[in-house]
Amino acid sequence: MNKLNIPSFKTITLYSFLFIFTTILPVHSIERHWLEQCVSLDSLKSTIRYEQDWVDYPDYKNRKAWENKVSPELRKIIIKQGEHALHHKWTPDLASDYLAFKRTGEIRTGRENHKALQALTLAELVEGKGRFLEAMIDGAWFLCETSWIHSAHLGFQKDQSGLPDRDERTIELVVADIGAQMAWLHYFFKEEFDKVSPLIDKRIVEEVKRNLIDPYFARDDYWWMGFTHQQVNNWNPWINYNVLQALMLIEENPERIRDGVWKLMKSTDFFFSMYHEDGACDEGPTYWSGAAGYALKFLDLLSKVTNGKVDIFDNPLLHNMAQYIYRVHIGKNYFVNFADSSPKVYPNPGILFQYGKRIGDEKMKGFAAFMARQNQSFKKGVNGYFANALDELFMYDEIKDFPPYEPLIRDYWFKDTQICIARDRTGSANGFFFAAKGGHNQESHNHNDVGSCILYYNNEPVLIDAGVGTYTRQTFGPERYTIWTMRSDYHNLPTINGTEQKNGKEFTARNQVYKTNSHRMSYQVDIAGAYPPKAQVKNWIRKYTLIRSKKLIIADEWNLNPSTRPTTLNLLTCCNVRTDEQHNLFLENRNDLFQVKYDKKQFSITTESIPLTDPKLKCGWDNKTLTRIQFTLKQVTQKGSCEIILLPVDKK
Repeated sequence: MNKLNIPSFKTITLYSFLFIFTTILPVHSIERHWLEQCVSLDSLKSTIRYEQDWVDYPDYKNRKAWENKVSPELRKIIIKQGEHALHHKWTPDLASDYLAFKRTGEIRTGRENHKALQALTLAELVEGKGRFLEAMIDGAWFLCETSWIHSAHLGFQKDQSGLPDRDERTIELVVADIGAQMAWLHYFFKEEFDKVSPLIDKRIVEEVKRNLIDPYFARDDYWWMGFTHQQVNNWNPWINYNVLQALMLIEENPERIRDGVWKLMKSTDFFFSMYHEDGACDEGPTYWSGAAGYALKFLDLLSKVTNGKVDIFDNPLLHNMAQYIYRVHIGKNYFVNFADSSPKVYPNPGILFQYGKRIGDEKMKGFAAFMARQNQSFKKGVNGYFANALDELFMYDEIKDFPPYEPLIRDYWFKDTQICIARDRTGSANGFFFAAKGGHNQESHNHNDVGSCILYYNNEPVLIDAGVGTYTRQTFGPERYTIWTMRSDYHNLPTINGTEQKNGKEFTARNQVYKTNSHRMSYQVDIAGAYPPKAQVKNWIRKYTLIRSKKLIIADEWNLNPSTRPTTLNLLTCCNVRTDEQHNLFLENRNDLFQVKYDKKQFSITTESIPLTDPKLKCGWDNKTLTRIQFTLKQVTQKGSCEIILLPVDKK
């Protein structure tokens, strides 16, 4: 348990550390220059607010403002967390901690020092009595003396020994987060630090420039910047947001500030260029706060520092990016978890609420209030890293007092990203919820899962996507698609002639048909293109039909060259699986029972129990095991068809 409570972005960071290897591949993109078109480079200089009057947080010495703006109940929690951090031991990451990633793939470097300093800083800001300052100085000085880079991100550096090279300053997620936080320490506490020694703030400023600002100016070749025409993902707005904070708080040269803001605008335009018009986050909902969410934070800050001159919040894509998160919400903390997403997601209430305000979406503001209550967020403090946490601190009363609301969309078709969702009725989590996907097998944080589906009933999972386990070096290296959670054999998909799907953009869905009305939803897709030539398949039409409140039909029709290798339909479930004497198949969860109807003459079935030893998977499913059910065709003909039907039945 994270006692200092930075839950949303702790999770996001763990899920974002390693995604480097697939970024060298091209993806669908539409060239967009929205930010650059708002203002010219020449006029930007006169637009920027250089004197830091864009900062809308109270000064540290303005104790009346801090007292009025911060809720007393939240103040107590923040101070208690600061008191806990007073006992933190400032322990560096050892050489062996860094080397573990290269040697075994294990991640042993973390953020505990960074989070402790944040807890101390927030506590001092809200209390203002000076009792946390000494520990803050210890933490800031400690970070100035140690490397900020994370072990999983050393691949950026020329030296590949597994240790950080201090002579090659490298910008990645953790460096950017720490750099922005240290810049805010300078802004709020320079005067207090100078009373102890002017060397403290001087060193902070030096390290922020050396670790973050100077390398940003010096290099254009980081993949996440976009200038090398590589695929960007959540790293882009995440890092750019932090650089913008540090630049505006630390840099004093107006020309350098102007050039830095311009470069940040150009880089972030690459992020918008890689998004489909439907706004779906192809990295999955776990990444939403770090992708679309940090895009919001960057745009909001950019609007402030340019006095509203650069503002694109009326853009329809921004609205779709924001609303994606509640469109893929199943119920409670369950979300549609395609790609490297966990089934349980905890989106940042502050980001949700701020997005709702910026795009004028009352549903989103209500959803923020719902998620805050669902997760008892504010009993744990505030979410995210420094400025993010401050924003949520000051929005606490608004979010707490806003009527909670679950949008619970009945149907939605992300036509560009090729994801469909359907439930029995609008506004209710009771009954069926279904989702399926097309796409291709080289999306960001990809699994080989073209044509797969998930099914929930009464807010409980039935057919699932396992998600992803704890990240290691192997997760994002050549061994990625040997990990069972990434393989199509362990998704709700066929294994054709003994062959599973292949990773790569060329392995893609074809000929999709999506239909919906008040009684049913159907989604049909040819998934043959997702399999390599070895599968010997010309067409494999997978069709899902949800008869609302009644059943799900999974129908397959194929045209292939049969081989001696088996063709099997796979279903993955977290339910208990049992059969009766007539070989009828049943799935049972805590509350409901389902019969799985299939042609016993056509299929033989086997089950495989998959023990969950990975803590991330165990947490996601509240289970010790998952079960893979395999329906093997007894005889495979060149052309054929089959059906599997799931329907709820009364428990006996």
